[in-house]
Amino acid sequence: MNFKLLATSIFLLFLCHASWAGYHMIAEVADVKCLSQSSLNNDLITRVGIKVEGATHEEMKQLSQFIQSLIELTNEQQAIHLLSGLKVVFKDILGDTSVGSCLPAHQLVRNQIHIGRFCKSSKGKKLVIPYREGILIHEMGHFVANKHGFYGQYKASVKRKCKLSPYMSKMSNGKKHRNRNEEFAEVFASYFLYGKKLRRKCRKSYAFFKERLFLDNNSNCL
Repeated sequence: MNFKLLATSIFLLFLCHASWAGYHMIAEVADVKCLSQSSLNNDLITRVGIKVEGATHEEMKQLSQFIQSLIELTNEQQAIHLLSGLKVVFKDILGDTSVGSCLPAHQLVRNQIHIGRFCKSSKGKKLVIPYREGILIHEMGHFVANKHGFYGQYKASVKRKCKLSPYMSKMSNGKKHRNRNEEFAEVFASYFLYGKKLRRKCRKSYAFFKERLFLDNNSNCL
């Protein structure tokens, strides 16, 4: 199996730490109040071409609110263009990584985002994975990039790396990413959840997303 072709996105969540010094991912400092506070709209999820499996009512609501936020930022036609063909699968536990840490999300199946709810502690207890709404939006960024070929475009257009979060350049264990794919997904999430700081700290990245993805509209989180 060629995981590069399967849009692999793996987070390393180390449960031995109660908290990090500062933050590692945008999901941890995300302002979810910037998202639409609309009620669950199942029809909206269907209209944009997304299939869902295993979701709770609250998870469906969060997905619906993200889609509504994207529509408010652009329009429904653009939301369909960016997201159609996606399947989101929610499961209690996704498993562990090769280095023994929890796996909160992945895209090891083409055109699918898998989101976990819990990790198992060393004593076998279920521990809730935090910041799942922000993680979902980060994963949306990976899906959009893979569907539309944005990784290469972003690298060619934005020469200066955005360093808004440590995860843009390295994993939680300090290992550096081999490419800028995680940076792209973090910028995508920032546009919805951390827009003011993104525009101030990473102007070229902000401009790329504004022009290429969001129809020249500014973030709703300024």
